Amino acid sequence: MPRHGKNTLLLLVACLSLTLAASGASLRATRSSQLVQNQRADGDRLSRMEDDSMTERFVRLKLLEPVPSKTSAYYLHAVRQDNRYLRPWTKLFLSRLSSQFRARFGRPLRVTSLLRTAEYQRSLQRRNGNAAADDGPKRSAHLTGASLDISKKGMTGAQRQWLRNVLSSLHNGGQIYAIEEFRQPVFHILVHRQYENYVDRKSSSSDATGPKSVGKD
Repeated sequence: MPRHGKNTLLLLVACLSLTLAASGASLRATRSSQLVQNQRADGDRLSRMEDDSMTERFVRLKLLEPVPSKTSAYYLHAVRQDNRYLRPWTKLFLSRLSSQFRARFGRPLRVTSLLRTAEYQRSLQRRNGNAAADDGPKRSAHLTGASLDISKKGMTGAQRQWLRNVLSSLHNGGQIYAIEEFRQPVFHILVHRQYENYVDRKSSSSDATGPKSVGKD
């Protein structure tokens, strides 16, 4: 192949690699995704909710917080009443992300999954053969109350790309573990406990230097 032909091919490969990276290719699930999420949840010392009574106890202890069915920045779709809870730092993440999305695009986020109990996950497995396990090293991260799913349904390409960019930034920074799913069109996000510290640092920085644009979060 002539030298200029080889150079052109290398340039095309490089451009393709950059395009894949920018499109959130790093958010694709791998065989170890469930295992890694559970390891991070264990590192954050998170219990898994066995049933609704355990959920109620964690709510009383303020270890889980109720999530409203609708705000100006997001709304819940097909999330049963008993599952409308999140860990405090995950609720904070949802509030900040959805507010930024609303400010940028003028529409709310559609949230399709929050907390699940092991009891509910077992019933889900009976209806959906692709559902994650309710026990073991690859059980669903939703059992922790630190995970949520954001639907891509109805989003424009620009809206999906903005979310990919924001989630990739936080994923690479260690604040979350994010996966873009395609069999079900959602972004699945496990928010790490340290996210609260990350927000505190950003707030302190903003106080010291003056107001900043929303940017990535």
